[in-house]
Amino acid sequence: MLPLDPIDSVSPLSRLLRSAPGAEVRAELDRVEALLCVGGDRAAAVLEGGPLVAAALGFGRGALALREGALDAAVLHLEGAVAAFDRGGAAEARDLARCEAALARLRRDVRAACASAIEELDAIAAAGDPGRRAAVVAAHYRGTAERLLGDAAAAQRTLLSALRRSEPFLGERAQILNSLGTLYVTLGAHGAAEALLEHAAELHRRRGDSVGEAIACGQLGAAALGLGALERARAPLQRQEWLCARLGDAFGRARALTFLSELALELGRADDALALATSARETAEHAAPPLRTWVAYASRAIGRARRDLGDPGAAAALDEAGALFRALGLPLGEALAAWDRASTEALALAEPADWFSAAWSLGSLGLSSRVAQLLRERLEIEQAAPLPEKGGPAPDGEARERALAAAAQTSPHVAMQREVELVYDRPDHLAAIAARRTAAQRNLGRLAALTLARPGLIVAAIAASPLGARGRALPPERAMAVCVADLPGITVWIWPAAATPATIGNDLAVLRATLGEPLRAALAFAPTGRVLCPPFAGDTGAELDAVELVGLMALPAVLAPGELRLDPQLGWDGDARASVEALGFVVTNNLCHPG
Repeated sequence: MLPLDPIDSVSPLSRLLRSAPGAEVRAELDRVEALLCVGGDRAAAVLEGGPLVAAALGFGRGALALREGALDAAVLHLEGAVAAFDRGGAAEARDLARCEAALARLRRDVRAACASAIEELDAIAAAGDPGRRAAVVAAHYRGTAERLLGDAAAAQRTLLSALRRSEPFLGERAQILNSLGTLYVTLGAHGAAEALLEHAAELHRRRGDSVGEAIACGQLGAAALGLGALERARAPLQRQEWLCARLGDAFGRARALTFLSELALELGRADDALALATSARETAEHAAPPLRTWVAYASRAIGRARRDLGDPGAAAALDEAGALFRALGLPLGEALAAWDRASTEALALAEPADWFSAAWSLGSLGLSSRVAQLLRERLEIEQAAPLPEKGGPAPDGEARERALAAAAQTSPHVAMQREVELVYDRPDHLAAIAARRTAAQRNLGRLAALTLARPGLIVAAIAASPLGARGRALPPERAMAVCVADLPGITVWIWPAAATPATIGNDLAVLRATLGEPLRAALAFAPTGRVLCPPFAGDTGAELDAVELVGLMALPAVLAPGELRLDPQLGWDGDARASVEALGFVVTNNLCHPG
């Protein structure tokens, strides 16, 4: 028995939950509930189902609350439905309601709910035939929990297992495809995501599931944007906006309108962008409660559109967006706000703009394409008003053009077909490739950001036998290091001159844990060192200036395991050395650093 079967003969509630506005669904729930209190007609007689009818109504109210994001109400109604189905002896309906209640708790409590949700979902899946609907749904939502925990490889395995068992259940199959596509968008495997989401959108259309189709279209637009296919992104985003407007889904509509406004900005249509972003902000502000995240992103799009149109009110909109991003603590939003501040300062011909902070934040999020956009905007502003007029040095235009081109390098269309094949043939390979690419793009973004940094680099030549293979030398997200060379047994990392000894020590400790053996490292200070250009595809390393590596790379060979040899120019005092030694390193001085 499905959860809504007890009222299916007298109500189209199952269809309405997939395709009707929330107000219409609520009216139908109220109508059916009223029938329970009216005797003497055939419909009321049909509804004399006792606890199962009450359970179905509770499930319907919980499903609507989950759809609308009223997560406390969703948990309350769905847990009530679980108990009512249990009293009525409807095991399959009970387990499906348990799955939805677990999903509601996941969305409400995020990581805090993952462990208990996985335990409950595993119990549901193990309680009967692994091919039954409840077992498939439980596996699907387990994959969702694993994605929230950040374990992309486990989420992929679980979702693919659920997909293989979902053929008898078309609706579940479409939703699993949505989740897989969303996972691949997050991983940057946009070709695989696009293929899966196109299939999902078609299945949702065939079933009349407007809610599921809107989700698929939104992620399809994101996948197309990730591939750089700006025109191709427009149609699915417009479809999402239209569907969400019909459904009364303020979140989905605000998201789609904001994406469309950003798309219009990228295509040079600031007037269209302003209209779309204004609609997005109004939609987000009028939601109950207001959707502050989308208010912030829409306000940013309004500010950038006004700036492109020469409107003096642009700065106020950008300031509003920046304040909201800071209040919400959104890392991407804060990085974008820093970008906006830099461009506003540059256009005002005031103090030198801090492009580096924004570029570094975007690069550390793995968004090398955003860093490329920032570099392009900076170059355009400087070309319109050269730096000497602002009291600064003349830029090396040729080097900056190369840095921009390197940051923007991509070949998604070559990789797309292979990604689609790997989804079905070797999904673990796809997950590994996507993870490696994300780490490499993060490193590329940081290198591109360092082209904007003040002169001065801290350089480390690091030796350990596992280095030089499988991308182990690529620094993780929370590190501050950047990899500039990686050879068998040795790698070279750099940091901005402002990096603290504790930061450098922590980064090296993380690398040591990743490799599973002690490091030998020689550290030097290059006071005028700079990154001129990140590597292009096929290049062997970044283009550096005033950085001497030959002698430095020879030093680790004479060091003991766990030894860090310091260049006296680093100027680390006793406290600095102690903070690094506390991490398990032996710190020694290099009295005659070459060069």
